Amino acid sequence: MQPSVFDTLFTNTPTFLMFDVVINMVVAFILGLFISILYRKTFQGFSYSSSYVNTLVIITMVTAIVIMVIGNNLARAFGLVGAMSIIRFRTVLKDTRDIAFVFFALAVGMASGSGNHLIGIVGSVIIGIIILALYFTNYGTIRNKEFMLSFWMIPEDDEDPTYLEVFRKYLSNFNMLNVRSVRLGQFLEMSFSVVLKRNEQSRAFMRELSSLEGIERVSLVLGDEIPQS
Repeated sequence: MQPSVFDTLFTNTPTFLMFDVVINMVVAFILGLFISILYRKTFQGFSYSSSYVNTLVIITMVTAIVIMVIGNNLARAFGLVGAMSIIRFRTVLKDTRDIAFVFFALAVGMASGSGNHLIGIVGSVIIGIIILALYFTNYGTIRNKEFMLSFWMIPEDDEDPTYLEVFRKYLSNFNMLNVRSVRLGQFLEMSFSVVLKRNEQSRAFMRELSSLEGIERVSLVLGDEIPQS
Protein backbone atom coordinates (compact mmCIF):
# COMPACT_ATOMS: atom_id res chain seq x y z
CA MET A 1 0.00 0.00 0.00
CA GLN A 2 1.40 3.32 -1.10
CA PRO A 3 1.75 5.96 1.67
CA SER A 4 -0.62 8.89 1.47
CA VAL A 5 0.29 12.54 1.71
CA PHE A 6 -0.90 12.60 5.31
CA ASP A 7 1.41 9.74 6.25
CA THR A 8 4.41 11.86 5.38
CA LEU A 9 3.40 14.31 8.10
CA PHE A 10 4.15 11.67 10.70
CA THR A 11 7.28 10.19 9.18
CA ASN A 12 10.82 11.41 9.68
CA THR A 13 9.76 12.79 13.02
CA PRO A 14 12.70 14.70 14.55
CA THR A 15 14.06 12.94 17.58
CA PHE A 16 14.68 15.36 20.42
CA LEU A 17 15.63 14.37 23.91
CA MET A 18 13.82 16.12 26.72
CA PHE A 19 17.09 17.80 27.62
CA ASP A 20 17.47 19.17 24.08
CA VAL A 21 13.93 20.58 24.11
CA VAL A 22 14.45 22.25 27.47
CA ILE A 23 17.79 23.73 26.39
CA ASN A 24 16.32 25.08 23.15
CA MET A 25 13.39 26.66 24.99
CA VAL A 26 15.63 28.18 27.68
CA VAL A 27 17.95 29.67 25.05
CA ALA A 28 14.93 31.03 23.14
CA PHE A 29 13.54 32.57 26.33
CA ILE A 30 16.84 34.22 27.28
CA LEU A 31 17.42 35.61 23.80
CA GLY A 32 13.80 36.75 23.52
CA LEU A 33 14.17 38.50 26.86
CA PHE A 34 17.36 40.13 25.58
CA ILE A 35 15.53 41.39 22.48
CA SER A 36 12.66 42.78 24.56
CA ILE A 37 15.05 44.60 26.94
CA LEU A 38 16.92 45.99 23.95
CA TYR A 39 13.66 47.27 22.51
CA ARG A 40 12.68 48.90 25.82
CA LYS A 41 16.02 50.62 26.28
CA THR A 42 16.13 52.04 22.76
CA PHE A 43 12.45 52.93 22.36
CA GLN A 44 11.97 56.52 21.14
CA GLY A 45 8.39 56.57 19.88
CA PHE A 46 5.18 57.87 21.41
CA SER A 47 2.97 54.79 21.75
CA TYR A 48 4.87 52.35 23.96
CA SER A 49 3.14 48.98 24.36
CA SER A 50 4.08 46.60 27.16
CA SER A 51 2.12 43.82 25.44
CA TYR A 52 4.34 44.20 22.36
CA VAL A 53 7.44 43.80 24.55
CA ASN A 54 5.98 40.60 26.03
CA THR A 55 5.05 39.43 22.55
CA LEU A 56 8.69 39.59 21.42
CA VAL A 57 9.59 37.00 24.06
CA ILE A 58 6.62 34.81 23.15
CA ILE A 59 7.35 34.99 19.41
CA THR A 60 10.92 33.84 19.98
CA MET A 61 9.83 30.82 22.02
CA VAL A 62 6.92 29.85 19.75
CA THR A 63 9.17 30.03 16.69
CA ALA A 64 11.62 27.68 18.43
CA ILE A 65 8.79 25.18 19.03
CA VAL A 66 7.67 25.42 15.38
CA ILE A 67 11.19 24.76 14.14
CA MET A 68 11.54 21.72 16.41
CA VAL A 69 8.19 20.36 15.19
CA ILE A 70 9.11 20.82 11.52
CA GLY A 71 12.58 19.31 11.74
CA ASN A 72 13.64 18.13 8.27
CA ASN A 73 10.14 17.20 7.13
CA LEU A 74 9.11 19.31 4.14
CA ALA A 75 5.51 18.04 4.18
CA ARG A 76 5.15 18.99 7.82
CA ALA A 77 6.51 22.45 7.05
CA PHE A 78 3.84 23.01 4.39
CA GLY A 79 1.21 21.64 6.75
CA LEU A 80 2.15 24.09 9.48
CA VAL A 81 2.18 26.97 7.00
CA GLY A 82 -1.34 26.07 5.92
CA ALA A 83 -2.54 25.74 9.51
CA MET A 84 -0.97 29.03 10.62
CA SER A 85 -2.39 30.87 7.61
CA ILE A 86 -5.78 30.60 9.31
CA ILE A 87 -4.57 33.07 11.93
CA ARG A 88 -5.29 36.71 11.17
CA PHE A 89 -3.23 39.38 12.91
CA ARG A 90 -5.29 42.54 13.11
CA THR A 91 -2.80 44.61 15.10
CA VAL A 92 -1.07 47.11 12.82
CA LEU A 93 2.56 47.94 13.61
CA LYS A 94 2.87 51.69 13.08
CA ASP A 95 6.67 51.81 13.26
CA THR A 96 8.88 49.96 10.78
CA ARG A 97 11.36 49.51 13.63
CA ASP A 98 8.79 47.34 15.43
CA ILE A 99 8.57 45.11 12.36
CA ALA A 100 12.36 44.76 12.38
CA PHE A 101 12.25 43.57 16.01
CA VAL A 102 9.59 40.99 15.10
CA PHE A 103 11.88 39.59 12.39
CA PHE A 104 14.75 39.72 14.90
CA ALA A 105 12.72 37.57 17.31
CA LEU A 106 11.72 35.16 14.52
CA ALA A 107 15.32 34.68 13.38
CA VAL A 108 16.57 34.08 16.91
CA GLY A 109 13.71 31.65 17.57
CA MET A 110 14.62 29.71 14.43
CA ALA A 111 18.26 29.49 15.53
CA SER A 112 17.24 28.33 19.01
CA GLY A 113 14.76 25.74 17.79
CA SER A 114 17.19 24.23 15.29
CA GLY A 115 19.88 23.89 17.95
CA ASN A 116 22.16 26.53 16.40
CA HIS A 117 22.62 28.28 19.72
CA LEU A 118 25.97 29.82 18.85
CA ILE A 119 24.48 31.53 15.78
CA GLY A 120 21.55 32.82 17.82
CA ILE A 121 23.71 34.12 20.68
CA VAL A 122 26.49 35.67 18.59
CA GLY A 123 24.00 37.11 16.08
CA SER A 124 21.90 38.63 18.87
CA VAL A 125 24.95 40.21 20.50
CA ILE A 126 26.22 41.70 17.23
CA ILE A 127 22.81 43.07 16.22
CA GLY A 128 22.29 44.35 19.77
CA ILE A 129 25.59 46.25 19.66
CA ILE A 130 24.64 47.79 16.31
CA ILE A 131 21.19 48.83 17.63
CA LEU A 132 22.77 50.42 20.72
CA ALA A 133 25.37 52.20 18.60
CA LEU A 134 22.67 53.63 16.33
CA TYR A 135 20.68 54.68 19.39
CA PHE A 136 23.47 56.42 21.31
CA THR A 137 24.89 58.15 18.23
CA ASN A 138 21.40 59.35 17.24
CA TYR A 139 22.06 58.10 13.73
CA GLY A 140 19.43 59.30 11.28
CA THR A 141 17.80 61.73 13.70
CA ILE A 142 16.26 64.90 12.36
CA ARG A 143 17.41 68.29 13.55
CA ASN A 144 14.64 70.34 12.02
CA LYS A 145 10.97 69.40 12.01
CA GLU A 146 8.22 70.89 9.92
CA PHE A 147 4.98 71.72 11.73
CA MET A 148 1.51 72.48 10.47
CA LEU A 149 0.24 75.71 12.03
CA SER A 150 -3.34 76.91 11.87
CA PHE A 151 -5.23 79.68 13.64
CA TRP A 152 -8.17 82.02 13.29
CA MET A 153 -7.67 85.76 13.02
CA ILE A 154 -9.82 88.81 12.55
CA PRO A 155 -9.26 90.23 9.04
CA GLU A 156 -6.82 93.17 9.01
CA ASP A 157 -6.14 95.89 6.48
CA ASP A 158 -2.46 96.22 7.40
CA GLU A 159 0.11 94.89 4.95
CA ASP A 160 2.14 93.46 7.83
CA PRO A 161 -0.15 91.30 10.01
CA THR A 162 0.49 91.23 13.75
CA TYR A 163 1.62 87.61 13.68
CA LEU A 164 4.63 88.34 11.45
CA GLU A 165 6.69 89.70 14.33
CA VAL A 166 6.17 86.48 16.29
CA PHE A 167 6.93 84.43 13.18
CA ARG A 168 10.26 86.21 12.65
CA LYS A 169 11.17 85.66 16.30
CA TYR A 170 10.56 81.90 16.48
CA LEU A 171 10.51 80.56 12.92
CA SER A 172 13.34 79.91 10.52
CA ASN A 173 10.95 79.30 7.65
CA PHE A 174 7.20 79.52 7.01
CA ASN A 175 4.94 79.12 3.99
CA MET A 176 1.25 79.92 3.73
CA LEU A 177 -0.78 76.91 2.65
CA ASN A 178 -4.38 78.01 2.81
CA VAL A 179 -6.65 80.89 3.78
CA ARG A 180 -10.39 80.55 4.07
CA SER A 181 -13.24 82.57 5.47
CA VAL A 182 -15.11 81.23 8.50
CA ARG A 183 -18.12 82.40 10.47
CA LEU A 184 -19.50 84.37 7.54
CA GLY A 185 -16.33 86.39 7.11
CA GLN A 186 -15.83 87.33 10.76
CA PHE A 187 -12.58 85.34 10.86
CA LEU A 188 -9.94 84.05 8.49
CA GLU A 189 -8.55 80.57 9.03
CA MET A 190 -4.83 80.69 8.26
CA SER A 191 -2.77 77.55 7.58
CA PHE A 192 1.05 77.52 7.39
CA SER A 193 3.87 75.03 7.15
CA VAL A 194 6.49 76.29 9.60
CA VAL A 195 9.97 75.32 10.80
CA LEU A 196 10.96 76.46 14.29
CA LYS A 197 14.42 77.84 14.92
CA ARG A 198 14.53 75.59 17.98
CA ASN A 199 12.06 72.74 18.42
CA GLU A 200 11.90 73.19 22.19
CA GLN A 201 10.41 76.69 21.67
CA SER A 202 7.11 75.35 20.36
CA ARG A 203 5.19 76.09 23.58
CA ALA A 204 6.58 79.60 23.87
CA PHE A 205 5.73 80.21 20.22
CA MET A 206 2.13 79.06 20.66
CA ARG A 207 1.74 81.00 23.90
CA GLU A 208 2.98 84.25 22.39
CA LEU A 209 0.96 83.80 19.20
CA SER A 210 -2.21 83.08 21.18
CA SER A 211 -1.70 86.23 23.26
CA LEU A 212 -1.98 88.46 20.20
CA GLU A 213 -5.23 90.38 19.92
CA GLY A 214 -7.60 89.03 17.27
CA ILE A 215 -5.99 85.56 17.04
CA GLU A 216 -7.81 82.46 18.28
CA ARG A 217 -7.72 78.67 18.05
CA VAL A 218 -3.99 78.26 17.55
CA SER A 219 -3.01 74.70 16.62
CA LEU A 220 0.49 73.33 15.97
CA VAL A 221 0.80 69.78 14.63
CA LEU A 222 3.97 67.89 13.76
CA GLY A 223 4.22 67.39 10.02
CA ASP A 224 7.10 66.08 7.91
CA GLU A 225 10.66 65.67 9.09
CA ILE A 226 13.29 67.70 7.27
CA PRO A 227 16.94 66.62 7.30
CA GLN A 228 19.36 69.43 7.91
CA SER A 229 21.21 70.47 4.79
